[in-house]
Amino acid sequence: MAIVETHFLIPICEDASFGSGKLHPFNRWEDLQRDLFSMFGGWRLGPGLTHGVWRDPDTGKPVGDESKQYFIALDEMDVPALRRYLAENIAMRFRQRVIYFFNGRTVEFVEAAESGS
Repeated sequence: MAIVETHFLIPICEDASFGSGKLHPFNRWEDLQRDLFSMFGGWRLGPGLTHGVWRDPDTGKPVGDESKQYFIALDEMDVPALRRYLAENIAMRFRQRVIYFFNGRTVEFVEAAESGS
């Protein structure tokens, strides 16, 4: 059983073009942490906020954000379950079009699953 360290970023505000652009309510973070513990056995929060800029695919303009970084050490075979959880639950719950995800080997941009799928 190979254990890999993964991590993902969640901006502290909703995506302004996908959500309200406002700060997430505290209960979203609590729900996330409860889910991560329940599903994957634990989590670690990176220190401070991660600052970044990305190109908006619709406008081509730079968009800055501040994110919390969550680390999960899990069996390599459980990485697809984490990826699905990010796409089907977290991206929608936190109103993000894309979640930055390091899968233990490479970076992925996990897109939000369509609602109802």
